[in-house]
Amino acid sequence: MASSKWQGSVETNIMATLESVWKITKDFYDIHKWFPGMKSCERVEGAPEQGVGSVRCCITSFLSDEESSDFFFIEELIAQDDTKHCWTLRLTDTDFPSFRGYQATIEVCEAEEDGNCLMKWSYEMNPIDGRSKEEIEALWSSILIGKARIVEHLASSQ
Repeated sequence: MASSKWQGSVETNIMATLESVWKITKDFYDIHKWFPGMKSCERVEGAPEQGVGSVRCCITSFLSDEESSDFFFIEELIAQDDTKHCWTLRLTDTDFPSFRGYQATIEVCEAEEDGNCLMKWSYEMNPIDGRSKEEIEALWSSILIGKARIVEHLASSQ
């Protein structure tokens, strides 16, 4: 019997305005500028203005057992809403082991504190052998915090 997909979400506060953060994070092809460990991101197909249906190839470096390995991720933009400040992608191909069935939404929204915002990362993916859902959620949380600090820095220099 097949396992059901893992679903979850993580969020973190960003000390910058929603508008400045969305300006940085809405560009589907520029994720390498604010995603820790992302080496490059290039358009594979779709319009340069990154509409729904655009496809990108990202190269990411992961450190495991003191060795760095590069992996590719082919991702398709399946939804984008500038009014709600969110976009959703679906992973279509990768050479990263056990990382199949992944889909994620990035959303930026107002925080309770004036001048700040929240970044939310919701995901769905197939279970990974040898890992618990809690381990994956902790990993996503630490990556999101890294993203937030980079976005804060970029927003403060705009």
